[in-house]
Amino acid sequence: MPSTRKDAPQKVGALLRPIIDRLDAEGHFAIVRLIREWPDIVGANIARRTQVDSIKFHTAVIKVSTAMWIQELGLIKSQILTRVRERLGDDSVRDIRFVRGSLSRRERSPLRPVPRAARHAIELPALKDPELRRAFESLIEAWGRATR
Repeated sequence: MPSTRKDAPQKVGALLRPIIDRLDAEGHFAIVRLIREWPDIVGANIARRTQVDSIKFHTAVIKVSTAMWIQELGLIKSQILTRVRERLGDDSVRDIRFVRGSLSRRERSPLRPVPRAARHAIELPALKDPELRRAFESLIEAWGRATR
């Protein structure tokens, strides 16, 4: 006898939420979700100048690059907090505290010139496909930069 299904399909995330909540009674996964969602919540301009540091007692601690940005973010704190709650879908973050701190992102460090040995031109055979030619050129360029 064929089974008739009356339940609508559910998203896997909705099914896993109760299991994750049981495993994460202290809210340790909230920091991971907040770090992942932070650039979308605040936008690229603010995300470049901030970094999620921790969540302590339902308060997100956000490192900020300068005191001026701390003041600016303080003015829109309620809007950011509303977006955080909407994005995370729970009350794991009830407040936000902005603190001055150095951001630990690799792209923040200035690029320094690297001494290179003289390059020797490599002639590629005639390739009709320009995309394939660019791929080979970038491969040769990467090979030239590789340490030996």
